[in-house]
Amino acid sequence: MRLIPLALIFAPFALAGCSPAEAPASAPATPSAPTAPVAPTAPAAQTNDPTLGTAIATVLGENAASTRIAMKIVGEGEGRIALVYLVGMNWCGTGGCNLVILRPGPTGWEQIGNVGRVSNPVRLLTTSSHGLPDIGVTVSGGGGPPAYEAKLSFDGRAYPRFPSDEPLVGAEGTVVITDADIPPVV
Repeated sequence: MRLIPLALIFAPFALAGCSPAEAPASAPATPSAPTAPVAPTAPAAQTNDPTLGTAIATVLGENAASTRIAMKIVGEGEGRIALVYLVGMNWCGTGGCNLVILRPGPTGWEQIGNVGRVSNPVRLLTTSSHGLPDIGVTVSGGGGPPAYEAKLSFDGRAYPRFPSDEPLVGAEGTVVITDADIPPVV
């Protein structure tokens, strides 16, 4: 027995639905060049510091258009940092979203942390490490233990990549970022 490919059996039916090509009503549009991601404007507007907006745009890269951010600048002088909570499919998972931490440097804002698995609220603690404030973040989801707060401490070079598995107990601080700070989807 000889098998006939299905494509040969159904080809006449597929071709019956085709009609001769018609001339387009108007000339086709010229394809435009891809546009570069637009840098977020909210952070720079909040701080009147365009170098912060540039630093955040660098972190976001090609994901700028699909990312919502909640940002807070905390501290003063040498202890000043920007906490930037990133929300979007490239920054969030079942365990939370990313919290980027920046500080002013000689040539603009520099990234000193990109912490994954962070949920809100984010707190600025009254303690500090190596001259920068400790941060309390909520850790939840991802199939882990019930929600708890973990402490992020600067080690002299950077904040840790992931929050500690040790719950933070009894630390004083102030809430600086909540879910209410995240802009709505436009």
